[in-house]
Amino acid sequence: MAHAGSLKSRLIPMQQKPLLLPASCIADVVDYSRPSGGSQENKWFLGEIDWRGQTVPLISFERINGGRFAEFSATARIAVMHSSTGNEQLPFYGMVIQGIPQELDLNAGDIQLVNETDSIAGSAETSRVTVRDIPAAIPDLEQLEQQLSALLTAA
Repeated sequence: MAHAGSLKSRLIPMQQKPLLLPASCIADVVDYSRPSGGSQENKWFLGEIDWRGQTVPLISFERINGGRFAEFSATARIAVMHSSTGNEQLPFYGMVIQGIPQELDLNAGDIQLVNETDSIAGSAETSRVTVRDIPAAIPDLEQLEQQLSALLTAA
């Protein structure tokens, strides 16, 4: 049961460090399906998938964050994300994840910022944290969505 002041969150399994997000960011988690399209110049844009009758762009967080990314694995899934910026041209987008997100009810004391000298945040992260002793990253969804929106507008 959630306590007053707790935040419903999801710990999203990734190939490198898991991502920590508010539960409200995630619209759905679906089985991985191979996207159509994609971009040779922007390898983080994997193409588009069909979700509930809509075409949704699919990204690799690891690639946009400057890390390595192996597209296919037995545990790959797609987290369909709500736009955090309210962009009407991009109401949803997909992100490849590795498995089922873990639900967490977090209180302020459950999250510690990681000292930047120990762990440099990637370009698409706002910070690195420890959540109940699990190292995680907080993604910069606004920047990520702006990059995706700019790419789709240019296409």
